[in-house]
Amino acid sequence: MTSPSALLLKIESIISDIAESLSRGESPKYTMVSKSRSNVTQDATGIRLGDTTTQVEMFGRQGASAMKFSKVVTVLSLVYKLLSNGDKVTQRDAYYTLSGTFSSQHDFNSCFEDVLRILDVPRRTLGVTAAPKGSVAGAVSIIHGSQHIDCLMLGKSGYELPGDPTTLQFKSLGARYIVVVEKDAVFKSLCEKVLWNEVPCILITGRGYPGLAVREVVSRCEKQFKIPVLGLFDYNPHGLQILLTYRFGSTRMGREGIQHTSNMLWLGLHWFDVKDAHVKHFKNFTKKDQQLCDSLLSQPFINQNHKFYEDLKQFVVEKILKKKYIIERSFEEYG
Repeated sequence: MTSPSALLLKIESIISDIAESLSRGESPKYTMVSKSRSNVTQDATGIRLGDTTTQVEMFGRQGASAMKFSKVVTVLSLVYKLLSNGDKVTQRDAYYTLSGTFSSQHDFNSCFEDVLRILDVPRRTLGVTAAPKGSVAGAVSIIHGSQHIDCLMLGKSGYELPGDPTTLQFKSLGARYIVVVEKDAVFKSLCEKVLWNEVPCILITGRGYPGLAVREVVSRCEKQFKIPVLGLFDYNPHGLQILLTYRFGSTRMGREGIQHTSNMLWLGLHWFDVKDAHVKHFKNFTKKDQQLCDSLLSQPFINQNHKFYEDLKQFVVEKILKKKYIIERSFEEYG
């Protein structure tokens, strides 16, 4: 892992180069790892990011380049201050610190992702962690500093995972499976039913699209306990995309985004689980859903995995593309 002192020197060099270019009347540039398709390898085993880089100019062809460039430099300056002082903040707190510069959390996140690719290091190395997003319950105990948490004894909300799970230690309490669910509502319902009494398991949710912290916890538990990981998601393209993020990662956060993966098995939902369900359990299939479905069908790891490919094609073949199944509607009716 790159040391804070080395990162400080790298940031100083970047800022110095920018200042020198401006003094010469030239357009400043910075270099970052490319996310172009030619630099991303995808197959049935996962996603890998290559070493190709791309340059971004301050006064480029696009009108927004100068503004985006200055925002990235602002984030680099914040990171420099955090590293210098040995401080840590959540990504959300970092946005609030710079809210006068950024119009939204999404605006900040976009620039921060560029900084990750410029420095080519994990987020936590820069003193920035994710905001808590995800919970765990069931047959596992967690040691966090002086705290010992028995997740068998928690309520329906479970234990909220911190943005930096490297501080956590896990101990299995007889778990035979790791069950990952998409929705927080489903997680709470399964907690209320004390699922782990029937199926000895560790129950985890990322509350929708999973952050790096949740994916790291799933990956660590799979490797440490050597038990299967089962995924339960909505029967729609977004549910499958979330499953694939756990399986293969994402290049959105640079190399860090593809480090924490798991060999997740698709427990459901599948076409045969929902084909006889009442129409009220479905939502309309939107244009955005169709676009995502088409995009996923073009991905190599979908085309090389027969089960994933067939389930996606089922949206079209069975004309289910006009509807999508939302799992919590069944929980509301059947419990």
